[in-house]
Amino acid sequence: MTTRIVFSALALCTFAAVGGEQLLNLPPPPKGGRFKTPTDLVWPEKPGDADVCLWSGDRFAACSITIDDNCKPDHEWWLKLSEELGIKLTWFVITDHCVYKKNAGFNGTWADWQKLADAGHSIQSHTTNHKARHADVPMPSDEEVESMYRDSLKAINDNITNNFACCIAYPRGEPHEEIAAKYAIACRGVYGVPSCANSINYLNTNKGAGGKGHVQMVAFGETQEEPKWIRGNRALKRGWNIVLYHFVHAGRTDEDREKNAASTEKEVRYIASLKDDRLWVCRFDDAAKYGQERDSATLTSALKGKAIEFTLTDRMKDDIFDYPLTVKVRLPDGWKSAKATQGGKPVPVRFVTHEGAPFALVDAIPDRGVVRVAPGA
Repeated sequence: MTTRIVFSALALCTFAAVGGEQLLNLPPPPKGGRFKTPTDLVWPEKPGDADVCLWSGDRFAACSITIDDNCKPDHEWWLKLSEELGIKLTWFVITDHCVYKKNAGFNGTWADWQKLADAGHSIQSHTTNHKARHADVPMPSDEEVESMYRDSLKAINDNITNNFACCIAYPRGEPHEEIAAKYAIACRGVYGVPSCANSINYLNTNKGAGGKGHVQMVAFGETQEEPKWIRGNRALKRGWNIVLYHFVHAGRTDEDREKNAASTEKEVRYIASLKDDRLWVCRFDDAAKYGQERDSATLTSALKGKAIEFTLTDRMKDDIFDYPLTVKVRLPDGWKSAKATQGGKPVPVRFVTHEGAPFALVDAIPDRGVVRVAPGA
C-alpha cells in the first residue's frame, strides 16, 4: 500500500474554514513553497503506485485567459474565436454596470452575460463598482470593500445560471485578502509574472501576459522572447500563466482598432496551439479549484487482486471544490486498457504508455469515495 500527502499545504487556513478542514481557500504559501515542483511529468514506478498530476489531464503547465471591465462590444468576437479554438474564457464583471441602461451597449445586460455562460465561459466578479484607490480617490472603507465583494458575487449567482461565481479580480490590483477570503475561493491580482506552481497565493494570484515569453516559460521552462528578464526565471516552469485583456478593439481609428485586435488574436491563437500537449487552457475558477485540491490532497493507493484501488481526500469545501484531479496510476505489466469507477460510478480514464509501461490517467473528485481501476474490455 502506498500512502502519501501529495501536495500538502504547510499551514492551516487562518482566513475561512467551515467545519474544520472544509476550507474555502488556502492561506498564502510559506516562503519555500508548499512542495517541490516536479521539473517534468511524473511516472510512478511500481504497479499500484499513484500520483496526483500537477495540472489537469497531466498537462505540463496551465494558462487562463481573463477579460475585465465588461466590454460587451467584444463579446461576439471572443465567442467566435474561442469556439473556433476550443477554449473557455473567464470574464470578470463589474456587476452594477450590468443594470445601467444608459451604457448597456458597452457594459452589457444580464442576458448578455447569460449568453456567455451558456457557451461554457466563466462569469466572475470584478466587484460591484470597481472602486479602488487612485489619483485623488481614497481607499474604500473595509465595510464598503466587503459589500463590493459580497454583493457582486451574489448578484452574479442570482442572475446567471450554468455558472457559479466564486472568484474576484481586485480593482486596480488593490487586494483586501482577509475580506475576500470570507467570500471567494481565489482572487486575481495584477503582479506581472506567471504564478509558480508550488507557491500560488490563491487570494492574490499573479498575472502574466499573453506574449510568447510568458507562455513559453511556463510551457517549456525556457524562451528567447521578450521580456528579457523573464528568460532566466526557471521557477516559472510548469506554472500558471494568467492573461488579462480589456477592450480588444480599442483605438482612435479603425486602423488602430484592427491592429489591437490582430495582436490579441495572434497571442490567443499561440496559446491555443499548445493546448493539446503542453498547456491546460482553462477557466480561472477551474484552475483555482484544481490547484487548492491538489495542494491539500492526500492519496492512498494499493493493488487489490486484479485491480488497483485508491482514495483521494483534500481539505477543501466539498460542495464547492468539485473539479476532478487527474491521478496517474502505474498499472501492472500486460494491461492493454483500463476502466475506472469512483464510489461505484464510472469516471473518465485514459490509458497511456511510457517507456513501455502502462498507466491510467483517472479523473477523480476528492472525498467522493474509493476509486477502483481495473482492466478494460
